[in-house]
Amino acid sequence: MPLRLRLLASAAAGQSTPVTQERAIELPDETREIRIGRRTDIEVPLPYPSLSGLHARLVRDGSGWQLEDLGSTNGTRLDGEPLAPHSPRAVRPGAQIAVGPVQLVFDGPAPPGRGSERTASIARRLVNDILAASPDAGAPALALVEGVPPGAPLRLAAFDRRYLIGRGETCDLRLVSDEISREHAAIVRRWDGVFVQDLGSKNGISVNEQTAGEVRVRDGDLVRIGPAVLRLSDPADRYLRELEGEEDRAGTGRSRPITLRTEPQRRARPARASGAPRAAIAVATGVLVIVVAAVLMLALGS
Repeated sequence: MPLRLRLLASAAAGQSTPVTQERAIELPDETREIRIGRRTDIEVPLPYPSLSGLHARLVRDGSGWQLEDLGSTNGTRLDGEPLAPHSPRAVRPGAQIAVGPVQLVFDGPAPPGRGSERTASIARRLVNDILAASPDAGAPALALVEGVPPGAPLRLAAFDRRYLIGRGETCDLRLVSDEISREHAAIVRRWDGVFVQDLGSKNGISVNEQTAGEVRVRDGDLVRIGPAVLRLSDPADRYLRELEGEEDRAGTGRSRPITLRTEPQRRARPARASGAPRAAIAVATGVLVIVVAAVLMLALGS
């Protein structure tokens, strides 16, 4: 049976609004370690700024499961009791785990449930919960940058729906050009990201100038369809990327700005006469002496 944890809907999650619904997270039964934190490459990624990148972990040993705080900033509690950092404590099914303000229940081995999440999608689902409660949040959108007459951006409001792009009148995003097929490409918003697919068009598609058949597109990527260039805006992807950037800076230390050091100005010194002017003066003096001597000799001879 898979291992299951539940994220409780009452969790404040470090945001101004709570998580909108309880979510179950399932992991394979053979899992030996379950890392919890805001990093996106771990078993239970919880994308909340109040959590550390690696906040806590569950480890299976011969006697069962142990919970360990990994030196997190906001601490870990097991059934209300705070854990000392790096001091594992036994945990049993049904135990409540608090990582910072986020509340989890460790169910342990449990029958597969409907609506349970996998690691690949849980972070984006939670980000969508956060963004859905924010007035300025929005679904991913594909907007025209250049190449054909502009139209309204294509908003990817529904999950798992194929939005058609082409010159046909029935397309969700119509791009009028003879170089674009009637149904040129499809774009789909899934829980693990946004994907674009070429539909066997004559001129193909590219993402960031790389030819593509079917590929995931991320926030800010440029999709070329014939002469049309479109840019994807994906708030969830942007949110996760910013969290990853914060984690990178926390792990390596913020780089200090480089200050260019200038040499202190030296006081101007009087210019020293070079060798060339001195030689000229000496020659002129010698010529003057010869001229004076010649004049005296002529005077004496007369």
